[in-house]
Amino acid sequence: MLKAESKRDLCFLKKTFSLAKKAEGFTSPNPLVGALFVKNSKILSFGYHHKAGGPHAEIEAIRSARKNLRGSTLYINLEPCCHFGRTGPCVDQIIKRGIKKVFISSIDPNPKVKGKSIRKLRKAGIKVEVGLYKREAQELNEVFFKNIREKKPFVVAKVAQSLDGKIATQKGISQWITSSSSRKFSKKLRDKYDCVLIGANTLIKDNPSLEGLKKTPFKAVISPRLNIPLNSYILKKNPDKLIIFTSDKSKYARKKIPPGVKVFFLKEEKGWLPIKRILKILYFLGIMSVFVEGGSQTLGQFFIKKEVDKVFFFIAPKIIGGKTALSSIGAEGFPTLDSCPHLKDFRIKRIGRDVLIWGYPQY
Repeated sequence: MLKAESKRDLCFLKKTFSLAKKAEGFTSPNPLVGALFVKNSKILSFGYHHKAGGPHAEIEAIRSARKNLRGSTLYINLEPCCHFGRTGPCVDQIIKRGIKKVFISSIDPNPKVKGKSIRKLRKAGIKVEVGLYKREAQELNEVFFKNIREKKPFVVAKVAQSLDGKIATQKGISQWITSSSSRKFSKKLRDKYDCVLIGANTLIKDNPSLEGLKKTPFKAVISPRLNIPLNSYILKKNPDKLIIFTSDKSKYARKKIPPGVKVFFLKEEKGWLPIKRILKILYFLGIMSVFVEGGSQTLGQFFIKKEVDKVFFFIAPKIIGGKTALSSIGAEGFPTLDSCPHLKDFRIKRIGRDVLIWGYPQY
């Protein structure tokens, strides 16, 4: 049973989430972690993991401490590491500092760590409480948890549509359906994930930059015919961060692609490139999360293959209409209402004049 000593424990533990989020989008393939050392209800020091290869949150907090940490309590959203990677084991440093008690929100799913650090702390005479804000902790690091458990990237689908589910008019006009507030929020989302993925039609029609607000993510394009315009923005800027997936039938029709661009030739499945294979390649390249922005066919294929883990639907209060106007989710669709995914744990908020719905598809 969990025995939180007071509401202050919950408050301090929640602060570790705020600390961890400071590095959102920059720690991949590592998790987001924040740490807080407290004594007599006063914060002695704090820290968070800034980027992969850098000091972990606990070490950042230890190094920033101006007072002796002996007898203090450590609050952390994820179990400390106990193995040598790019850095040494944090659990040894915690024990060395004479910490009295540790609050941990979630056990680390990594088999190299899972429960081992907790046992080591307890063996050293340190009291450990695990599980407070467990659900929130796992949601914070949902990308990391999926990576460890399934060895696959976490996939997010983003849709910007009208009230009646259209992403373009019958004449193909799509800029802009949603408000500037929604578009800015969408760029913030790009910063959270490793890679932005689109289909060739979206690239040809919109020539997007696919940039975030604070970073340049990897960019992936599914282009079965390799019909990518050579004046595309994404070919000109950071071509080393561009990945193209095309059909093996286009090998001998390859256009001049700038040096540094990775091109993968894949065998088609029923007229489409294999989504599962694409995700496997991206994971092999070190991409832990994928932000799928379209278009209609690309999004539809990801849903049909049940490869979408989370969705963000930006809905503008506009009715476009028209049977030839493009719907947000294409491909063949689901045959019955029982077979189609529905959202669980979804939330709704207002962004400018638009409505944002986000949640997790249940297949």
